[in-house]
Amino acid sequence: MALGDRKIPDVFNKKTGGSKDARSITSSKELEIKAEYDAGVHVADEGMFNTIAPALYAIQKLSEDIDELRRYIISEVGDGAQGPQGPAGPKGDKGDTGATGAAGARGADGADGADGAAGTTNAAQLDASTLPTSRPRDRNKLWNNRGVVNVS
Repeated sequence: MALGDRKIPDVFNKKTGGSKDARSITSSKELEIKAEYDAGVHVADEGMFNTIAPALYAIQKLSEDIDELRRYIISEVGDGAQGPQGPAGPKGDKGDTGATGAAGARGADGADGADGAAGTTNAAQLDASTLPTSRPRDRNKLWNNRGVVNVS
């Protein structure tokens, strides 16, 4: 499952000139807002709630975005590179059973690896009949060019 879309755009930004929009503020205005927050003005003035309700709504949506990120990281990413599908995980490309891992199909002990059942280290024993007959887009891939084995 992919990461869900953001719920709301930036609360404010510091765009200037032609890129300035309705949410643009100056650096001095940002410092003023921070000073009022630090002083607790939004708590001390009971009538402030009606004024800051849109900001509270935005904060709630940001909280939902953070919860979605947390859910995604825990359920989809795991611990990243060391996760079961990560490059270093057991099923990752370089993991024990990954494609190029020791037991993977292209790994040293795998079916197509150098020491595997279909692998060989003797060029005279190569069977080029199963190689593609057109140059692969990927680099360093073998292909059969009218009976001559080439590397892309």
